[in-house]
Amino acid sequence: MQTQRVSVKFGGASGQGINTIGVLLVRALKKDGQRVFAYREYPSLIKGGVASYQVDFSNKEINSSSRYCNILLAFTPRSLNEYLKDVKENGIVVYDQKDINLTDEQKLYIEKKNISLIFLDSENIALESGGTKIMSNVVMLGFLWRILELEVEILVNVVLTHFENKNIDLRAEESCIRAGYTSATFRPEYAKKIDIPKREILRSNNGYVMTGNDAVCLGAISAGVRAYYAYPMTPSTSIFKYMGEHAKETGMLVKQAENEITAVQMALGSMYMGTRALVATSGGGFDLMSETISCAGESETPLVVILSQRTGAATGLPTWTGASDLKLALKASHGEFPRVVIATSDARSSYTLVQKALNIAEVYQLPVILLMEKQISESVFNFKEMPRVEKIERGLVEKVEEEMQRYQITDTGISPRWVPSKEKKPYLANSDEHSENSSSIEDSDGTIAMTDKRLRKLETLAKELPEPTLYGDKNPDLVFVGWGSVKNAVMDAIQKDKDSRKIGYLHYEYISPFKTEKLEELIAQNKRLVLIENNQTGQLGNYIKENIGYEFKEKLLKYDGRPFFVEDILDFLKN
Repeated sequence: MQTQRVSVKFGGASGQGINTIGVLLVRALKKDGQRVFAYREYPSLIKGGVASYQVDFSNKEINSSSRYCNILLAFTPRSLNEYLKDVKENGIVVYDQKDINLTDEQKLYIEKKNISLIFLDSENIALESGGTKIMSNVVMLGFLWRILELEVEILVNVVLTHFENKNIDLRAEESCIRAGYTSATFRPEYAKKIDIPKREILRSNNGYVMTGNDAVCLGAISAGVRAYYAYPMTPSTSIFKYMGEHAKETGMLVKQAENEITAVQMALGSMYMGTRALVATSGGGFDLMSETISCAGESETPLVVILSQRTGAATGLPTWTGASDLKLALKASHGEFPRVVIATSDARSSYTLVQKALNIAEVYQLPVILLMEKQISESVFNFKEMPRVEKIERGLVEKVEEEMQRYQITDTGISPRWVPSKEKKPYLANSDEHSENSSSIEDSDGTIAMTDKRLRKLETLAKELPEPTLYGDKNPDLVFVGWGSVKNAVMDAIQKDKDSRKIGYLHYEYISPFKTEKLEELIAQNKRLVLIENNQTGQLGNYIKENIGYEFKEKLLKYDGRPFFVEDILDFLKN
């Protein structure tokens, strides 16, 4: 079955309910049997500015957005001006405010692209239907659903379920949806413009929809995390919100600290005392946590920090995506100590890799940094089955023998670790260099032995970790090499272009310790290798050069705050 894709974009202002109607559309399309992906853009404002919520849906799994949309629903004149250029040929624009002023250039674009420009008096329709002005949003949603020629009962049920526990007049909501759906503004030719994907699967078997942050929360809960600490920072904030909303049913301690330093110190203290803990932040907050990460490495105390990336140095673009903190994760903190860096790519990997990160942190007694991006954290993914729950491995010694030393020198670098208690042998865990029995030292031989012991952990762990995964054609002519969310646009492009060329994608999840055997095989075979990253300097490429001396001749880099769209990959292949 040929992959079909339709893109719908809602444009408006922050605080106008764009996110809510986007979520409702995602849930309704899923109920209808479509595969969905949703992506948000919004300014660093509580109210105002220009924001959007784009929903792509298809008859097959998709995990990235289109650069363009088939249908634009504009709730403000400013959003119409901003996003009109994104509407495809034969597209549709629905707007609900009369005071729009199109330039001659915009009028020419509309005519040239054969775009249908539709005014829907949604506010007046909402009031006449017994609703309020804010319910004009669901009037627009009902009108959209009619253009898509989908069953109105599906949409009604989704909307009423969403609002049933809120102080909202459900009868008025339903009336407004139906009024939008049956509006006299609709014309049959509008529906003929949109080629709705033919469903590949049954409506009852359309899997799960969730953001990367939702998934990482579920994974952490499944992995036995019972304490979550944070100082909220976009795009990691919704992790804190999710954990707080489910704290009672999970028995989890969820605490907002006064700053990021306190939050990570609390997480480190909890892990030392045997409670699985987690902390999440973004670039600037991670900077403040770096000294504690060094302390975790020196004291060999487990620690997992989620670093959800955004664009730019300093404040940069705080609500936009990027992947420019790889070198920060690899090099942050003073001194030499082992740390593990793992990068997620979507909701499924976020669910699985946070569990693996917690196991690795405890078994190997070191800090683990789990990289996410705003594109992963806040986008909505749709997948058929939840990954399996990983077995919890804590690496704790239950029975402490008298001859055991907390920092015992071993071939693997892993020493016995136990939870401090009155019944078990006491030990010190602080930021000073120490002997095997945990007392502070300053002698040269002891320092060398302990430093070498800690770093042997990475050698031991590397034997257990997989090589990067090669997706796409098994004998490709061209191979993209990347990490993080770029995987999703590349995989969607490979699916779209698979009949015309042999394309592969080598994807890195585990970045420290770094495995290069698969990459070196491709280099030896003289494959055309293209580095693809959401940053300006090609940080993974530089890391590869640092490790094996290979320098990429071709690079596809993007660093404007936007993710890779499937068209970015297709355009590169075309040119």
